[in-house]
Amino acid sequence: MKLQVYSANEWLYPDQSITDSSDPRISLISARDSFASCQILMNALPEQSELVFTFQSEQPDSHSNQAGLAFFAFQLLDVQVNENTDVDVSTIPVGTSAPSYVTRQAPFRVYDALIPVHGSSMPPAPTAAYYLCWDIPEHVSPGAYHGQLTIRVNEHAYAVPVHLEVSAARVPAKGHLQITNWYSIRNIADRHGLELWSEPFWSMLEQYLKAMRRCRQTHVMVDHAFVDIEKQADGGYHFDFTKAERLVALCLELGFTHIEGGHVGKRINWEDPTFVLSSNPSIQATSKEGYEFISRYLAAWRSWLDQKGWLPLLVQHVADEPIEPSAADYRILTGIVRKCLPGVPLIDAVINTSVAGAVDIWVPTNKEYELNRQAYEDYRKLGDMLWFYTCWNPGGEYLNRFLDFPLLKTRYLHWGNYKYDLAGYLHWGFNYYFKDQDPFELTNPLLAPHVHNRRVPAGDTHLVYPGPDGPLLSMRLEAMRAGVEDYELLRSLGKHHPELAQDIAASCMTSFKEVNTNPEAFDAAYRRLLESVSAYPE
Repeated sequence: MKLQVYSANEWLYPDQSITDSSDPRISLISARDSFASCQILMNALPEQSELVFTFQSEQPDSHSNQAGLAFFAFQLLDVQVNENTDVDVSTIPVGTSAPSYVTRQAPFRVYDALIPVHGSSMPPAPTAAYYLCWDIPEHVSPGAYHGQLTIRVNEHAYAVPVHLEVSAARVPAKGHLQITNWYSIRNIADRHGLELWSEPFWSMLEQYLKAMRRCRQTHVMVDHAFVDIEKQADGGYHFDFTKAERLVALCLELGFTHIEGGHVGKRINWEDPTFVLSSNPSIQATSKEGYEFISRYLAAWRSWLDQKGWLPLLVQHVADEPIEPSAADYRILTGIVRKCLPGVPLIDAVINTSVAGAVDIWVPTNKEYELNRQAYEDYRKLGDMLWFYTCWNPGGEYLNRFLDFPLLKTRYLHWGNYKYDLAGYLHWGFNYYFKDQDPFELTNPLLAPHVHNRRVPAGDTHLVYPGPDGPLLSMRLEAMRAGVEDYELLRSLGKHHPELAQDIAASCMTSFKEVNTNPEAFDAAYRRLLESVSAYPE
């Protein structure tokens, strides 16, 4: 069997051949309250191999806290990339030459899903890959830690020396970057064979929320699905927030800090000039009937949150992605919501700079922000807040978390948060697999037949995979987590030495489409960041 250690910042592939024949060793550096991680690729693995991973640490007296470095192993599961990503909002048909900004010509398979190894693992032969990580807690003493990773393959044992350098730098336990990934409760129930709202469903939902918290997500969507709405005989409504209360209480216990009120309205078709109610698409949102519902619903929503002491945690969505044809109706709708929720910040993914005053938290795509930076910065000067989002666009050279983009591009998204002082990041697809989509085999589902047969870029629908016992994490989720932690470290350094923090960021990233995706170049910048933060202890 052959074995090689790789960076956690690059993709591995099931058809990949080992190129380094020297003895493998693991050498990593990490901040505290973070993870040190790498990948291992194996070739020429015997059929029906059973693998067992164990880590034994040396424990010199000077590092008595080393026992706190918990070790975790995950088997990497490869997934199919059916089509390459295009420059904008679509994919390139199979047979078209792969553009320079993607990693490989589609179709191909890449290791993304992570299966936790409990005890032993029986991977397919002859090639297998694993993601290894060490939990570096906040209390551990800075310094060098040594140990040995033993990989037992049937009756053979392979020893890999491990050197972990723990920096004095610490990722803040309470982060500052605001993060949301939207999630599908219907997919949580359906993909795991659970009855919606049953106790097993709630237990599974908690596993998904914990996966969100692993990438330091701060905001959780609470939409109308968590509210039981009953029309009364007198034309009024009764609103029951029991499910919402259970969700919010659970999220606060897990460390979430904000509540996202679900979208009040939506469009049936992209070019529609008006919005309908999200909870009842038969009613136009800005009609008299729509206004009556919204005013009663939001009054009850506000009153309930206020009684629970949760109103200060609320940011409220109105309607997603207003464009020019629907801008006028969007302004009316946001005016209704402001009237019903005075003082509550309004947030939306907005790709239309002409709706000034409609929102408090602008969330353009990273491409939209750079192309119209002055307009968005003018709104910031007026007191508005700026986030950014990605979805099935932008493509091309721009940063996104697609499966045929370099893995480091997912991590660099949050270097962009720091570079441009963008306070948050939003993505729609935590587990939004389409109907009949197998996320392991169809990573490019058809968006909708009426949308010119466009396919979603690879992996955009999801950041986790439906496993047999719960959500499977992914390499992209781990890259996102690391990027959010990088943001916090850059921010910590920026408080003391802003020029140095910006210089380190610029050494790898000059814009949302200009980054250095060489893992060795990134490692040099990351080490410099940790050493610089360590010079300014909190």
